[in-house]
Amino acid sequence: MAVGGFGRGELAPYSDLDVVLVHDDDNGGVDGVAGRVWYPLWDSGLVVDHSVRALSQATAAARRDPRVALGLLDARHVAGDPSVTLRLRADLLAHWRRSARQQLPALRELTRERGVRLGELAHAAVPDLKESAGGLRDATVLKALVATWLVDVPHVDLERSRLALLDVRDALHEVTGRSTDRVAPELWPDLAERLSLPDADAAQWHVRAIGRRLTHLSRLTWRRVEAVLAGPIGPRRVPELERVADGIAVSRGEVALDRGARPSREPLLLLRAAAEAAERCLALAPATAARLVREGAPVPEPWAPEARQLLTRLLAAGPGLLPVWETLDETGALDTVLPEWERVRLLPHASVVHRFTVDRHLVETCIEASRLTRTVPRVDVLMVSALLHDLGKGSDPHQPADHSVAGEPLAGSVAARMGFSDREQSLVRRLVRRHLLLPEVATARDLDDPATISHVADRVGDVETLDLLEVLTEADARATASQAWSSWRARLVADLAGRVRRALRDAATLDG
Repeated sequence: MAVGGFGRGELAPYSDLDVVLVHDDDNGGVDGVAGRVWYPLWDSGLVVDHSVRALSQATAAARRDPRVALGLLDARHVAGDPSVTLRLRADLLAHWRRSARQQLPALRELTRERGVRLGELAHAAVPDLKESAGGLRDATVLKALVATWLVDVPHVDLERSRLALLDVRDALHEVTGRSTDRVAPELWPDLAERLSLPDADAAQWHVRAIGRRLTHLSRLTWRRVEAVLAGPIGPRRVPELERVADGIAVSRGEVALDRGARPSREPLLLLRAAAEAAERCLALAPATAARLVREGAPVPEPWAPEARQLLTRLLAAGPGLLPVWETLDETGALDTVLPEWERVRLLPHASVVHRFTVDRHLVETCIEASRLTRTVPRVDVLMVSALLHDLGKGSDPHQPADHSVAGEPLAGSVAARMGFSDREQSLVRRLVRRHLLLPEVATARDLDDPATISHVADRVGDVETLDLLEVLTEADARATASQAWSSWRARLVADLAGRVRRALRDAATLDG
């Protein structure tokens, strides 16, 4: 039998052949048969990952280890007695469905650990087409989840993404001349040529968009699995709607529209649904987000205070923000709220220090900032500044080279559309313009020199801005990489901020 990628028909030019010789438990003389099968394959130069198993051994291994089960669920008959293959597949599928509630938690943990270890295909500096979160391994897991009959996934989206990623891996093997799944930075131009894409940036965007879509499908499906596992065992009933806000309800662990909601007459439904989902760490139902894009009324400009409050709740929700933001992005809902996001969508950072693309980094900065909101009086200004601080990195040849300078007017424009006052807009602009000031000065200049303190104080302007800037600095660094916010750097920034704060207060006292 062909198993793994060979069984699924996913072979790339330099893939191994994964095969298993399975026999009845009472079948003797198997070793001689195995030799006559393996030696011609070896002599041909093929790389063969092979094993010999009795039927009971194969099924027992699959029952013990979900990783083995994943490989055997796609077993495909190659030669010999087809009834053996049929019996194995039937037994495996029956057991997989019977024991799904017991096996899926272990598979969930394996998937989570792999994602932590290898990062996400959409955002990693050196993505792995197979093992990164959102890669081919996740596509296989999604198909296995469907096989449990507990949940379903959008099959068209899944298959389209899987096939597109297989095309990329074929091109990667052709470019490197060997079996590999990791895309090193220098390979993007050659991949672009093989995939008939304009340039390396287009190739990156293509691959990362596939990974983002698969990651989104995976997160959503696992949330649905968790909801099923947490629910009662038995026939499914009609979904119950628990009303949680005006026009918004929760059903089976997802936030959706309540009965009677009128998207065309309620422009804040999208922001309200997103905020409720993020704060409750629930999924925003993609069908709901897509419907609100089709039928929803736009938020009147400039935004009313309630709209800004809902956005602040969403951005300050913590870890629950990420999956909701991805749903907004995947369904096109984000473009109706923040069209400037297109500038940074899946944009790689120029520095390899960053562990995420620019768009994901901005979301992670909001998550980090949400943990520090108790130290600042203007949470709304902080969260919007965190969301917009790297917006100037978008590719525009007419913008200044310094992304802080380029981002300042963009952030001001967004803040004006969101209905912030002139003073608040100025504050957002200043935070975006100066978001690198504290770490750059703290690590490069003499903090005992009064000119250093005056340099920072003149650019910050007042204590309120400094307090917000200090929190934004920490959130930005923590969202970049673990080494970007070391204890040494944190001490230097705190020391600088303390000295500047005293200088600003002394100056305010003299003015008073």
